[in-house]
Amino acid sequence: MRTLPLTIGCYTEDPNGSQGVYQTQLDLETGKLNPPQLIAKCINPSFVVSTKLGIYTASEIDQQSQPQLFHVSETGSNVPSNSASISGDHPCHISIDPSHKFAITSQYSSGTFDIFSLNINGNIDRKVKTLKMSGSGPNQDRQTGPHAHQCLFLTQSPQFVTVDLGADRINFYCFDEEQEDFLEEPMQSIEVPAGNGPRHMVFNKAEDKAYVVCELSETILMLEKTVGRWHIVEEIDALPNAEKGEAAAAIKLSPDEEYLYVSCRHQSKISHFKLDPITYKPAFIDSYETQGSFPRDFHITNDGEWLIAANQHSNNITSFKRNPLDGSLTYSGHALQVGSPVCITEQL
Repeated sequence: MRTLPLTIGCYTEDPNGSQGVYQTQLDLETGKLNPPQLIAKCINPSFVVSTKLGIYTASEIDQQSQPQLFHVSETGSNVPSNSASISGDHPCHISIDPSHKFAITSQYSSGTFDIFSLNINGNIDRKVKTLKMSGSGPNQDRQTGPHAHQCLFLTQSPQFVTVDLGADRINFYCFDEEQEDFLEEPMQSIEVPAGNGPRHMVFNKAEDKAYVVCELSETILMLEKTVGRWHIVEEIDALPNAEKGEAAAAIKLSPDEEYLYVSCRHQSKISHFKLDPITYKPAFIDSYETQGSFPRDFHITNDGEWLIAANQHSNNITSFKRNPLDGSLTYSGHALQVGSPVCITEQL
């Protein structure tokens, strides 16, 4: 039986029994998910990054409760796990640079990004800098100040990008890896349509196209890079002809970059788009019930064969067989009970 290890981040403060980060095994023939095993006990590890040097997670809690960035070494490794204090409230995302020298955490409630240097063994070394966002948006319930929701390192250039749901901003920054010098002012700042609330983005491998899911407007923005500058070229609904609920969540490209998927929490669906082979603009094809409620995150396996959805409110993870030829999804019939799962990733 061929299996694939998957790492799960959960909210632990809900009365659901979760205690931290879990691991399950996905049966690559049937889609069955083995019972979860606790691999790191911590509070609200709502985002998890898996690397060859271990996993990284953070406790999504307020500053008074002292949030930490954690490095959890691989099982059997001689490297002890360690942690570092995060400045700000409710870290909800972590990014590791391609050279595995830096980590950046995104603090949602305080609108800050913490930059950490990493040791050669993967351990967290020290905090290099904190970037503080500013601004607000027209949504008086959700955008009274900046809300840092994601940071991504680019692979083709020494740059990273920040996504700010509260200020409707996407900022591109450059940095000097050798000097550990991170500039505080962005090299380009993109203002997205007011009230959209950008949440997460994904780049193609060439890094000349990007797709942004906007949580509040429940739309997808397509960005294109021309002559070194990024521009918004398209906006479409994340789930056409559906009642909206300000809750679009995760966005992923298929490994072959022919299809795009978005999790729509309010509707408990995954929407499916085909990318035009010439323009790369997404066209809606279909949507699929996640067999659960409120899918905050999902993962497409690196081989493109499976999609795994993390349904926060129904406390379950579900698996879908993916057809690489047309991108369609078929529910495997297998679900795994896990308390408040909110992040799922393939363990390297």
